Amino acid sequence: MSEKLQQISSSVLPSRGASANITLPGDGNTLIAQANVVNMKSVYIPVVQTNGVTLPTRRTVNADYYNLFVIGDETFTGGYFIVPKKCALTESITPELKALYAKLDMDAIAAIKTFPAIFAGKNHQYCCAGGNQEAYLGFVNDISIQDNGIRVSFHLLYAIPQSRLNELAFEISIDCASAFNEFDSTHWTIKRINIIEKLRNAGIDALL
Repeated sequence: MSEKLQQISSSVLPSRGASANITLPGDGNTLIAQANVVNMKSVYIPVVQTNGVTLPTRRTVNADYYNLFVIGDETFTGGYFIVPKKCALTESITPELKALYAKLDMDAIAAIKTFPAIFAGKNHQYCCAGGNQEAYLGFVNDISIQDNGIRVSFHLLYAIPQSRLNELAFEISIDCASAFNEFDSTHWTIKRINIIEKLRNAGIDALL
């Protein structure tokens, strides 16, 4: 299987660098509270409108962090999923990041929505993805707290072979042991690492 990302509705993406404008704290710029931003930029991503037309939509991205969602047997086809509250920002997360984001107040959610995200189902076997199992690179669109868990609406950009993410566990800060890693457990966490850079360094073409 090719290690290049399988792009979802990618025809409207501009060439790399053509759309990126650095956004720094200051007058007239975008500032996300508590995000400790040093790598914030604006990019255009393809979004399917209600009439079925795909248009480029501007999005502010903080590439210094990424969300990792590992959600049971979820296939990420419904536009949203539910994270059990006991699995939301409670494990494999540093105390500092947990203090900043686990409260899920308005500022925390605003910051979380700027982070790239990896969306994955659990490995088919411990430390081993299924032969055709795919994870996805994308973004969180919205977060709401419900009685049955945390509802996360999302937007997918690219499919990535989940086997490659298992292979890159150390590089992308995945907690792992000899026979277990984070892709074996349902949870949501936040990593302080540039996932786009790590994917590119591994030969996986990420266009953000």
